Amino acid sequence: MRASVDFVKTALQDLQKTPNRALGQNFCIDGERLNACVERMVLTDRVIEIGPGLGGLTELLLQKGVSVTAVEKDETMARYLGETLPHPNLSVVRGDALKFRYADFPAPFSVVGNLPYYITTPLCAAVLKALPASFYCMVQKEAADRFFAAPKDDPYGPLSILTQLFYNAALLDTFAPDCFYPNPNVQSVFVGMTKKPDAPACDPKKLFAFAAELLRMRRKTIKNNLNAYPTADAALERLNIAPETRAETLAPETILALFLALSTPE
Repeated sequence: MRASVDFVKTALQDLQKTPNRALGQNFCIDGERLNACVERMVLTDRVIEIGPGLGGLTELLLQKGVSVTAVEKDETMARYLGETLPHPNLSVVRGDALKFRYADFPAPFSVVGNLPYYITTPLCAAVLKALPASFYCMVQKEAADRFFAAPKDDPYGPLSILTQLFYNAALLDTFAPDCFYPNPNVQSVFVGMTKKPDAPACDPKKLFAFAAELLRMRRKTIKNNLNAYPTADAALERLNIAPETRAETLAPETILALFLALSTPE
């Protein structure tokens, strides 16, 4: 099993490579726990894997019979994965996951990955705006709080809104630092999301941008944050939202309703 301390240390030694912390290279070495998470995944036939590294998660995904497009930024890792895990269902793409065009990938597709902690939020935003059928990610616990945050919580923001409107999200497991090599200085969690069958029929990119604009000054009144919208007063009255309401107190469903009201011509 690739997700083991012996495999990871041997592979790194063979490659004469030291894990690059700048790229978030902390390799999962608890294969049994990782496999338990994979067994709970609901995947489409096509899967995009972010940051496959040495292939610990890739190996388990291929065992489920899906086709995996693995996006790896590290040239050495990308070459190693292609050479040591030859499989007709595996395609290795060397590139930056932040720049990958998820929306151009043939639908339906799933996204899976042990995400680099330093770019978790923008990376999750890029993925979710493409609306994959499911999304499974290993992230720092504090970053995962953004998915589940409620109005007025500090982590509540556009990522919370997009997740909760479009997905059923759940915490699959918790991974302590000693589940990785080298040990990160954070607690990690594996989060699973499956798209809701009744997800809103609107552009998630525009909704995300609207939510970001609305919450940019989260403790200001909503009237103040909507100055750029000439029909804001009418929309607030129609939705029975008091102008002095603070943006951070609005539920995702209310923000969606406001977005739709301001996007629809009178």
